[in-house]
Amino acid sequence: MPDIAIGALVKDGLVLLARRSAERKVHAGLWSLPGGHIELGEAPEQAVRRELLEEIGITAERCRFVSKIRLVDEMRPPATFHLYLVDEWKGMPQILDNEHTELRWFTASELASEAELAPPQVGVMLRGALSSDQCSTRFGHPAN
Repeated sequence: MPDIAIGALVKDGLVLLARRSAERKVHAGLWSLPGGHIELGEAPEQAVRRELLEEIGITAERCRFVSKIRLVDEMRPPATFHLYLVDEWKGMPQILDNEHTELRWFTASELASEAELAPPQVGVMLRGALSSDQCSTRFGHPAN
């Protein structure tokens, strides 16, 4: 079962998503969070830091584990996604590989209405994290 670490860069109430290339075998053309497979012996936080550097050229300075979810799909092997919020980094996000074709900043409402996320369950995790009281204060959203 694959373990996948994904990172949500959050700035001024926005979250960065990457559009998956049309050539990808899984979820082609959909929006996703940068990240990838956790290598043997690698901790999830190490993996998300490595993947963010490889895919979008940033060095995560501060990241916080939010949650993980195990996805079971009849068409693919089960996978566990580990979600991290990243609110401090060095470098300018840019596409460095052929896995993605576009980067875009989304508001929480755009995540719900416009972004077709891969896999969709990640959107639920992300919206929940962005709307939590702790996250609201820390990531620039007014607390409810």
